[in-house]
Amino acid sequence: MKTQFNRGVYLFLLPTLASPLAAIAATDVSARDLEQRIRILEEKLETSKKGGVTASTNGRSLTFNGDDFSFQVGGRLQLDAAAYDAEQDGNEFGNGTRVRRLFLDVRGSVYEHWNYRFQYDFARPGGSDTSARGIRDAWIQYTGFSPAITVGQFKEPFGLEHLASSLHTTFIERGLTNAFTPDRRIGIGLSDNGQHWTYAVGAFGETAEGDVASEGNEGWDITGRVTYTPVNGDGKVVHLGLAGRQHTPEDSTNSLRFRERPESNVTDVRLIDTSTLNDVEDIQFLGLEAAAVFGPLSLQGERVDTQVSRDSGADDLDLSAWYAYASLFLTGESRPYKNGVFDRIKPKSTVGKGGIGAWEVALRYSEADLTDGSVIGGEEENLTLGVNWYATQNIRFAANYIKVLELDRPGSQYDDEKLDSVVLRAQIDF
Repeated sequence: MKTQFNRGVYLFLLPTLASPLAAIAATDVSARDLEQRIRILEEKLETSKKGGVTASTNGRSLTFNGDDFSFQVGGRLQLDAAAYDAEQDGNEFGNGTRVRRLFLDVRGSVYEHWNYRFQYDFARPGGSDTSARGIRDAWIQYTGFSPAITVGQFKEPFGLEHLASSLHTTFIERGLTNAFTPDRRIGIGLSDNGQHWTYAVGAFGETAEGDVASEGNEGWDITGRVTYTPVNGDGKVVHLGLAGRQHTPEDSTNSLRFRERPESNVTDVRLIDTSTLNDVEDIQFLGLEAAAVFGPLSLQGERVDTQVSRDSGADDLDLSAWYAYASLFLTGESRPYKNGVFDRIKPKSTVGKGGIGAWEVALRYSEADLTDGSVIGGEEENLTLGVNWYATQNIRFAANYIKVLELDRPGSQYDDEKLDSVVLRAQIDF
């Protein structure tokens, strides 16, 4: 009787016990299945990272990444407007507007140590020149060892303000030293950098869209620059730089010309202009740089001395230019410094996200002397007041007031012209 009772209890409890055991078994199977599915999803995610499309870390560009390459597309737009008030009757500078720059920028890497960049400017220079600006940067670079090797068209390593991107210069246009700084040319360069130093040297020919020499050799340059930064930290920078350039003009012409606009590119007028200098054998340029950042306060200055050696009895020339300026961020930002140049301003607060952006005021004195001996290119002294509003890290509005303090160019219609200019800019890059 007892045995039958036990059997009855067992038969009664069997269905009750079977359900939890089945659930445990099912749970174990589900856990294994879930783990396998997670592993598959992780593998797919890793594959998509290698071969898919992702936004760049700065949030401004679109980057395509593959196993052995990257491809980033960007660009910039700068729109200028200017109004001029000439002191002398008859001097017209042309109030107006222009697209200062319209860049398409492609850059990336191939395999581990190869980089490349191609940059094209669709804006027109303005004035009497109606051609498109054309190719800007077009180079490949190998970084597998030090120094890095760059081949193609790129900026010659000369000048602190010149080497900074046009997006990051404190003023709308560079100072009067720009009369002597070289543009991009086709060449080969070596460069390296550390925490407190940089160096770059290169040999250059003509530009990518320059005319081929009709006779003899084209012009060429040997250019080098070294920088030393004894203080290089967040919000604190002391920069010293030295640059040199040896230029030999094209054999068929043996000529060149120095001239510069009055720190505004909307007009095509050059207040200082040597006209064409013939019988030029070679030119030596020496550039000195100094800059310092103390939190929101920044100081910067450069000087360029130019010696023109001429033959056939023509006089040699000594020409020069320099500038100095101070800037202050009213909202507390500091100018970022990287590898021997100043970089992008990043506002502490952003317009559109409850902030007011970054506000900067700046004052610059700039001077150039293009007169020596029988060459009367003129002497110009400018004072520029600038205000910058960085709404975001890639949207900026700027206003400059430029006063020509002195213009000494006897024989020119612009002699003693005390020009007043107001220049405005809106820019965005992506």
